[in-house]
Amino acid sequence: MKRFGPGLACVLAMTPGVASAALSIAIGPDAFSGPADRQGERYFDLVFQETGPATNEGLFAYVLALRRNLTGINLVRAEKPENWVFASPSASFLEHGPEFSNKPGLIVVEAVGDILGASQDIVGGTKAARVFYTIDPNAGMGYYHIYLDPAGTLFVSGDTGEAIPIDISDPGLVIVWPEPTATPLIAVAGVLALRRRRA
Repeated sequence: MKRFGPGLACVLAMTPGVASAALSIAIGPDAFSGPADRQGERYFDLVFQETGPATNEGLFAYVLALRRNLTGINLVRAEKPENWVFASPSASFLEHGPEFSNKPGLIVVEAVGDILGASQDIVGGTKAARVFYTIDPNAGMGYYHIYLDPAGTLFVSGDTGEAIPIDISDPGLVIVWPEPTATPLIAVAGVLALRRRRA
């Protein structure tokens, strides 16, 4: 069984306040990639987006807790994406899959930047993770959500030692309509985009 590294445990112990930031994290434009068949893997990227004036957040580490709200979706794994937020070759990316917690609906990602070097400015368009999931062939028709759990998701500044407030408030990062074609998925994505603009 995989366990959290000691480095990140130290980071979490030094988060007394909240650093300023104007960022959100959301699904990328390739949210509904992957095979069209219901048994195949699909994936989405978690992408940082600037929501205000650009600021150097000094990102040092983060933890992502990904959950799904209903059975019918299976979280498979997470990988380091291209255009990853950390530029340092010594940065680490560790994924704890469902076997880590014995919970099929939970994946935890733990990432740490350059321990001995400068902290990382978060640039809009850089990515935190690529998350793979499958749709159960027996899943009923309806909406299924994969989302970031605020209780287990944290971004830490190495410059201030404080948590970086990144908006993850959307209740569902991915909404899946379990059909063999991608057409309904695109329609749902459009509805979400309109809802966000009105908010």
